Amino acid sequence: MKKTTTADHDDEMPAEFDFSNAIPNPYFVAMHGPAYVRVIDKDLADFFPDDVTMNAALRTIAEAGKRAVPQKRSARTAAAPKSPAKKKARS
Repeated sequence: MKKTTTADHDDEMPAEFDFSNAIPNPYFVAMHGPAYVRVIDKDLADFFPDDVTMNAALRTIAEAGKRAVPQKRSARTAAAPKSPAKKKARS
């Protein structure tokens, strides 16, 4: 019978691993495509403790951008603003 050992910290990496000089895997982007991975600067990464908060912030900015950009109009309707209609005097 085999003994099974359980680690006290299953989710943590040992402290002796140093990734400070790590190089990104070039095959990951080739497999998943460039739309899957975005690299942000370290100073910006410090503002977001996890992926959920970063995605929420980006979605908020994207929604604000959609509201700020005017919708496209055809050349006929965007040529000149219409003047207010004059009321006809009743006799």
